Amino acid sequence: MSNHRLLKNSIESLKMIRAEMHDVMDSSKQAELDKVIADLELCGEEQTQAQLLELLGKFVKYIPAVDRILQVLSEF
Repeated sequence: MSNHRLLKNSIESLKMIRAEMHDVMDSSKQAELDKVIADLELCGEEQTQAQLLELLGKFVKYIPAVDRILQVLSEF
């Protein structure tokens, strides 16, 4: 899959996730998610897949279930 297509699909998916999670996230997390999406939209094709995955990782950590899992794991 080309980086451009991966980027486009990722942005669309993240926007859908953000819309679904709107009611369960506080405004600061929503703002962070909006920033990650905006960063992805500005990327362009010069980004490597690793760089795109790094940005996606920033998004994923704000999903409440993932955030809770990370909190639990950090307690060990």
